[in-house]
Amino acid sequence: MELDSLKYAWRTLEAPPASDRSPDEIHALLQRRSGGIVTRMRRNLTGELILIAATYTPAILFYFLDFEGKLSGIAWLFILLLVVLAVYFYRKNQLLRAMQCTGCSLYSNLTQQINTLKKYIKFYVWTGTLMIPVMFILSWLIIRQKFPATPGADLFYELSGTPWWQHPLVWAVFLIPVTVGIYFANQWYVHRLYGRHIRKLQDLLREMDEE
Repeated sequence: MELDSLKYAWRTLEAPPASDRSPDEIHALLQRRSGGIVTRMRRNLTGELILIAATYTPAILFYFLDFEGKLSGIAWLFILLLVVLAVYFYRKNQLLRAMQCTGCSLYSNLTQQINTLKKYIKFYVWTGTLMIPVMFILSWLIIRQKFPATPGADLFYELSGTPWWQHPLVWAVFLIPVTVGIYFANQWYVHRLYGRHIRKLQDLLREMDEE
């Protein structure tokens, strides 16, 4: 809907056809129209980083301060994951900033940058999906090491007389549908924040090429 409105506004401007415009005019028009889309993605990226920091910080403090610090290893896992995500967000923000470069050869650069951004997003989807089972398994190993054979200390111990749902194999099987669900949730989430905007940029480049 938004892209159609942009197309209509562009075509109704009192300006010469694209074939009669100078390269500088085409460059300025493409920069103006793509700039708003990229700005939205950068705003989404900032909001996403704030949300992740606000979510991970309480978990990090909890595992550092509770259990007499015995589960600080889990806190360090969250810190490591937070650092990896921070690097990812930094690199993606640098890419989005480059996509707003006013002095670049915008058309060719933007095509390459969109492809790079799509790779970043694909990496983010898979990383966000796989980190669930990986964090779960590593956390379980840390808990088992810190609380060896302590009845009731951990849901995942295989103890005689414990309910079936506390068996480690049950939790391992449970991870499968959870991981699949997280994958599709990440797909929807990433499309909402970035995918639809990338499609607008691709449509814009295709339209400029046709004009």
